[in-house]
Amino acid sequence: MTRAILLSALALAACANAPVAVPEAIPTAAAEPEWRAVDPENLIVLELATGTTYIELFPEAAPAHVAQIRQLVRDGFYDGEAFYRVIEGHVAQAGREFEQEITGIPTLPFEAERAVSAEGFTPHGNADLFAPEPGHRMGFAVGREGGQEWLLNCPGALGMARDTPPESGSTEIFIPLQPRRYLDRNYTIFGRVIAGMEHVHRLPRVDPATEEEAAALYGDDPELAYQLSQWRRAKLDANFITSAKVAADMPEDERPVFEVMNTASAEWAALKESKRDYSAIDAFVSTPPKVLDICTLPVPARRENGG
Repeated sequence: MTRAILLSALALAACANAPVAVPEAIPTAAAEPEWRAVDPENLIVLELATGTTYIELFPEAAPAHVAQIRQLVRDGFYDGEAFYRVIEGHVAQAGREFEQEITGIPTLPFEAERAVSAEGFTPHGNADLFAPEPGHRMGFAVGREGGQEWLLNCPGALGMARDTPPESGSTEIFIPLQPRRYLDRNYTIFGRVIAGMEHVHRLPRVDPATEEEAAALYGDDPELAYQLSQWRRAKLDANFITSAKVAADMPEDERPVFEVMNTASAEWAALKESKRDYSAIDAFVSTPPKVLDICTLPVPARRENGG
């Protein structure tokens, strides 16, 4: 073998034994987390005669409402009050039934809708009778039109009752028992029940006091007023709120910890599709259209400790 051939062979051998350069992996987008933690500052624990209900507030949608309700809860405003208006197929309304009891509490700006970017919005995936574009934000059912967005009056939503003027709400909260979508954009929604909605459904149905009863309660006859107040309290006995607390104010070892499914996740997309497509059910004579009413599938929440 000539010297030139020998050198060439040695060079080839060195190349064969050299480490092979591996191209750097192309970074992929991180998968969306399947669940998100509920901020204890936004978690209200409502102890009812029928059981414990947990409500998540949504300050991004209605900051003034959330701030005032959070403070009222901390002040003990709702402790010992009642769901005094529980109408079958409509809403459960709570607070202080008579306007004389809320004198001096500031009224709130109308926050039923807001201008917001589409970032963070997850489209629902099919048409809706009330919203041009339904979907979810942070687990809350919302509607969109252009750049405007509002929370929907689905069962379990937390809204603010008011008088006729839009900016007259202050303390009286309501929870729809059934979809009340005609209320969308007309009343401010600022939270939703994430656990314990069955306890709201179990509240005895009751009509609010009549105008005549209210007038007598605050009239010039103290004996009649006392009798009416006792009668009213007995009527609401099973509808009282034992206590309302902000979870962040509870001792850490007693504080409920919740997570809500992320509506930008693959898990939520799969869950929606499973509720939209019934083509695999052999017993169906007629396969339903692939349509899912946004109010029939609330975004799941789960408790991570106790309870």
